[in-house]
Amino acid sequence: MTGMLIQDAAAGHARIIGLTVEQYDYLIEHKLLDEDLTLELIDGLIVKKDRAETGGNPDMIGDRHRAAVMRLAALSNAFSPHGSYIQTQQPIRLPPWHEPEPDASVIRGDPMTSIEKPLAADVLCVVEVADSSLARDLRTKLRAYADAGIPQYVVVDLVHDVVLDHGNPTGGSYGAATTLHRGDMLRLAAGTARFVDIPVDRILP
Repeated sequence: MTGMLIQDAAAGHARIIGLTVEQYDYLIEHKLLDEDLTLELIDGLIVKKDRAETGGNPDMIGDRHRAAVMRLAALSNAFSPHGSYIQTQQPIRLPPWHEPEPDASVIRGDPMTSIEKPLAADVLCVVEVADSSLARDLRTKLRAYADAGIPQYVVVDLVHDVVLDHGNPTGGSYGAATTLHRGDMLRLAAGTARFVDIPVDRILP
């Protein structure tokens, strides 16, 4: 039925009214919607996260995806001297229509004192690990992060074994991506004019 509704909407025969971030959080807070770690809000729609291996079981997290996220989490100590930290697979609020849960985000502040979900102004960089989700990460999510003004968007492209570094968000897009290969260094934003250089080999499993 959902597929038919989407087709009707695309043909102009139905209108899908999305949830705002505030409505989405309200439904979860008041237990009108189950908090589900496999779901996130994108474009006002509740979307199932895609962390599967290309061609694999869509309900399973791919081994390389899991390994890449763990490697990103292990980098957090490098950011604390700069007044920032890494959170993995946790929500960021990008009102009015997006509350994604990126595979990793570099957030301003101290994780010991940060309680509220980060807003766009708190987010220095977002990282998505992409296998079967590559097309979504390079279209829908890229637009959402650019619209919110997230300064840096990194896609760990497991399909092509490269890292794509996007910057300069404007008009719902980023400037041309820099493609990084094994042996290259990825410079992640860590604060105002502060960066942490990470070997691509430490991220790509």
